[in-house]
Amino acid sequence: MIAPDIASIEHLMAAGEMLPSQMRVRSSWSPEKRLAGAVLASALVSVRDRRSDPRYAEDVVEDLAWIYDNDSREPFSFLRLCDLFGLEPVWVRETVERWHLTAPEHRRVFSLSRHAA
Repeated sequence: MIAPDIASIEHLMAAGEMLPSQMRVRSSWSPEKRLAGAVLASALVSVRDRRSDPRYAEDVVEDLAWIYDNDSREPFSFLRLCDLFGLEPVWVRETVERWHLTAPEHRRVFSLSRHAA
């Protein structure tokens, strides 16, 4: 997996979809920061894309618990990672909440093909 950058995480939060070709190949992030970005992105993608799938219910519940946890003592806590990437935790949580309120039939569908102008 290519390490996400802050633009990738922001795009994810905007309900967009990142393609591997859109992500930076080289990152100036340290290995620790790349890991932190992967942890955050993984939880968000899990909640966004798997919330309605019963096969992933336990994983989604764990990811949601992590997102809503206000304990910042752990190095990879949600609050610490938001701080690391300059994200406002309330905004991220509101976005996650909107994902939950969107019925499956009203979710935005993304096309992987480009359309001619």
